[in-house]
Amino acid sequence: MKKVLLSLLLLTCSISMSATVKEANDKDPIRKKVTWEAPAFPSNADGEIEKLYLSYYTPDGKRHDLVSDLPWPIEADTFVGGDIEEEDYNFDGIPDLQVSIGYLNNHSGYNAMYYWYVWNPKSHAFVAVDELLVNPEPVAKDKTVVTYTIFDGIINYTTYVWEGYQLKKIKEWSEELTLE
Repeated sequence: MKKVLLSLLLLTCSISMSATVKEANDKDPIRKKVTWEAPAFPSNADGEIEKLYLSYYTPDGKRHDLVSDLPWPIEADTFVGGDIEEEDYNFDGIPDLQVSIGYLNNHSGYNAMYYWYVWNPKSHAFVAVDELLVNPEPVAKDKTVVTYTIFDGIINYTTYVWEGYQLKKIKEWSEELTLE
């Protein structure tokens, strides 16, 4: 019981986080000063997590909330997501956010799922990318994003390009997984 209560407490609390974003290269001074709260994943009455809540603050003190539905309910006591990473995912020179939400089929180590939020320098706000991304890899030389999933010895790849602040699927293919 203590483990469940502690787990629920950790999932519902928010820790204020702040970071200096060095990679922004002064392209958007407001983005460099954004602070955010750790994502919250409160569980429902059945002990399942259904939504991701992420809040951030612009330098004027205004709070902005992002709410994303998880693709399916995840048992709170098996949830392993919540990490935030910053990187320039849409190749505009301004860091964006990646939030982990766990693994497909509860397998750890592969098929990691993420939501991305890209920074819009005109509105000074994060925009949620509509796609749930599994193992996303930005490819700077092509300005594409490649994702992959591994199931039953098959690797399924998808390549995307950016259209504004959303990803457009341009190619899908599969390969047999070979161990060398």
